[in-house]
Amino acid sequence: MKPKLLLLSVYFIAFYLFTDFNWQINNYLNGYGMYRYLQYKRGIVSEFSSIFCFLLGAIVAYFNFTEFFYKRRLKGISVMVYLLLAIPIMIVCRYLVQEVLVYRIWGFHNYSENMRQPLRYFLDNIYFNIYYSGFGVVFFFIQYSVYNQKKESELMLQNRNAQLSFLRSQINPHFLFNSLNNVYTLVYQGSAKALPSISKLSELLRYMLYEKVELVPLNKEVQYLLNYIDLQLMRYNFEPAKQINIHVPPNSKLLIAPLVLIPFVENAFKHGDLKDTEQPLLIDLSVEEDQLNFTIVNKKSNFNKDEAGGIGLDNVKKRLMLIYEAKHQLNIEETADLFTVNLSIKIHE
Repeated sequence: MKPKLLLLSVYFIAFYLFTDFNWQINNYLNGYGMYRYLQYKRGIVSEFSSIFCFLLGAIVAYFNFTEFFYKRRLKGISVMVYLLLAIPIMIVCRYLVQEVLVYRIWGFHNYSENMRQPLRYFLDNIYFNIYYSGFGVVFFFIQYSVYNQKKESELMLQNRNAQLSFLRSQINPHFLFNSLNNVYTLVYQGSAKALPSISKLSELLRYMLYEKVELVPLNKEVQYLLNYIDLQLMRYNFEPAKQINIHVPPNSKLLIAPLVLIPFVENAFKHGDLKDTEQPLLIDLSVEEDQLNFTIVNKKSNFNKDEAGGIGLDNVKKRLMLIYEAKHQLNIEETADLFTVNLSIKIHE
């Protein structure tokens, strides 16, 4: 938290002039007269010396709380120093400036002789010094509150980024494990699709390794999705029942968080039955202005159970909440035969 003396000074002067003018108006209305404004020389000297003394008091109070309350975390000490040390010093400072220095230079006092008696002067100035130095205290706590809010926001952002990084780091080994299993099966079977599948896997890994930004062009993410679908289709020794509708404008400038769509597709291939032509795997992706609509429907297979469970869907749900919050809607429905995912995301350029 950096000291902001210039800002404190500007605000204090505005506060002082506004307050003092109101007091003079009240004096005038109560029949006492606006003496400071009617006595030109004395009024100017009195105003400037008062501003100097009270501004100095506000600065002293500000630095007192900055040093003891903020830096040293001695909250009780900061209040004691302010009341028992800072206030008396400020009263003495005002007396030396207005009743000694001003008198020697211009020949007049700010207080009458009766009010310059030590006890009366001290008691009268306790009010004024607490009132005006309190501005420095209030300014400190406002700045302290803003600083804490900013620090809390930065900490939340750091935690959010750390959590996103952790979730994304989980995607890569999870995806890699499943993809290598698929490629291994093709190689083991001596399939002609083995080499093309390795090439596709290489492209996917290159994308995952080098796309480390928070948002990527939608077209690039869609191409990654298509490569993944091609890789998955290669492992079947039959023609999979599928209906793939992916429509994204080729010149689209929309951006999307990377790897938020692939877990749903991966889940469909891993747990879906692609032999039923009456209930083919449906993958539908479209964009309407700034809204992406993504639907996947697959028939559930009785032979692809994963007893250990997976992190894919839980992972992507957390990422969607962290990145898009209220800007997305995810509905997952599961029946005895079908697994349906409907996802809509508000994306932007």
